[in-house]
Amino acid sequence: MKRYTTVSAKISEEEREELKKLGLNPTAIIRKAVQEEIRKARTRDLIEKMKRVAPIISKLKLDEIVSDIREDRER
Repeated sequence: MKRYTTVSAKISEEEREELKKLGLNPTAIIRKAVQEEIRKARTRDLIEKMKRVAPIISKLKLDEIVSDIREDRER
């Protein structure tokens, strides 16, 4: 079961009134924004990791990898 915590954000009174007028739920908006930022940060992190291993992976030969996997399966 997930545990939740409260996060707050200050917005101008005008923005709050506009949210009400438009029938928008600030909680849902904040939750979605947080989830999107987490997704973006994870993507950036993954890209950085891929950049670090790319030179190593580029040295590997696909046919050798396939042959090693097949050989290992036969054991």
